[in-house]
Amino acid sequence: MLKSKSSLILGLGVAFLSFLTVAIPTVSAQTQYVSATPGYINLGMTTTIQVTGPSAATYTVVVDQPNGAKASLDFTFTSVGQVLNATYGNSTTGFMASVGQVGTYNVFLEQGGQVVSSTSFYATNKLEISMLMVTGGTCDYVSGVARGEKMFPHIYITYSSNGAPMTIAAKGASVSILTPTGHVTTAGWDPYAKAFEIGVLPNWNYTYVGPWIPAINASDAAGNAGAFKYSGGPFVITPVQLNTSIQVVDATTNQNVTSLYNGQSVIIKATITYPTNVEPVEGFVGPLDAANRGGLVTAQLGWGYYNATSGTFGGKNPGGLLGTVPMTYTKNGTWTGPFLSNSLPKLPAGGAYEVVVSSRDKASPSNAGFAMAILSPAINPSTALTTTSITLTATTTSLSVTTQNVVQTVESIPTVVYAALAVLLIVGLLVGYIVRVPR
Repeated sequence: MLKSKSSLILGLGVAFLSFLTVAIPTVSAQTQYVSATPGYINLGMTTTIQVTGPSAATYTVVVDQPNGAKASLDFTFTSVGQVLNATYGNSTTGFMASVGQVGTYNVFLEQGGQVVSSTSFYATNKLEISMLMVTGGTCDYVSGVARGEKMFPHIYITYSSNGAPMTIAAKGASVSILTPTGHVTTAGWDPYAKAFEIGVLPNWNYTYVGPWIPAINASDAAGNAGAFKYSGGPFVITPVQLNTSIQVVDATTNQNVTSLYNGQSVIIKATITYPTNVEPVEGFVGPLDAANRGGLVTAQLGWGYYNATSGTFGGKNPGGLLGTVPMTYTKNGTWTGPFLSNSLPKLPAGGAYEVVVSSRDKASPSNAGFAMAILSPAINPSTALTTTSITLTATTTSLSVTTQNVVQTVESIPTVVYAALAVLLIVGLLVGYIVRVPR
């Protein structure tokens, strides 16, 4: 019985303690009366400090800057829960302070020297930089251009904190880029692309050809800055391929020819010009001349396989050089040179003669051109005409002589001979019939 009473008392004690545990409220976290929005900004930007009044009284918001300096502002509330706000980051209003330091800004809501609530915001000076390379005229994305084509790097700058663009309107905005020449130049503003850019305009004698890796730096007056070095495949500027057209003209008739015979005299004409595009670099398009662009043009005439690398005909396959033609500049990009075909070889079946024209200018490295024209082998027309005339004359004489002989022979046989021949023919038939062997 005693044991039962002890157990009952113990159980009541445990139940009482459990009741106390449930009835006593837990301690809650500190009420957030102050906030900073946005909480992540760039130098020179502002944030809004918002305070909800804990009571109808005056409170002070103190902002501790990263370097230890402080800025404060009083907020007076007329009722509990009243919401007031002020701007931090404008030197002429609100807290009368600018965001000019990188780091954390701690914000405290105080009353009578006691901290009632707190928050913080962070300031960065980082700018994000990206770039797209486009060509002039069409604004197509490109990985490089040839001389005479324009290339524009479009540079886009954004603030790291919120992704907002930095434009030319930003105070003290400055963007510079390392050019293909190795010089740093300031980028301008393209209002259509809404981007900073420079123009890379390689003319016909532009020296800095080859790979280009742009490096970009950007900054503003607030102290934000960013650096960018392109890490993809280099953008390549190359010499241009000259446009070349070939005509072969008979020196006697001044007519274009597509074949060549032994003893024929021809003039090789090559017109060579710089190619155009949708928006060429000013002063680029024009003829390859000798005086201004230092053109050098070579024409070769040969047969068989042509090796463009070595500039030779034949090699492992049959072929050979028939002659090198000196070319002289005339006008409008046209170069001419004479060739006399006085020792043409007999070509294998299906073979042809080839006129090869190569050119270059005085740029360093040179712009170059290349073209080939095919001429089929032909027979000298004057030789062919003479041979035909002699054959016809001989044939006519032979036929005339033969006809005369036949006529003379027939006319000289007497009539009596014809009669004798007829009698002999009849006798022969009769004898044949009599002596026929019986079956």
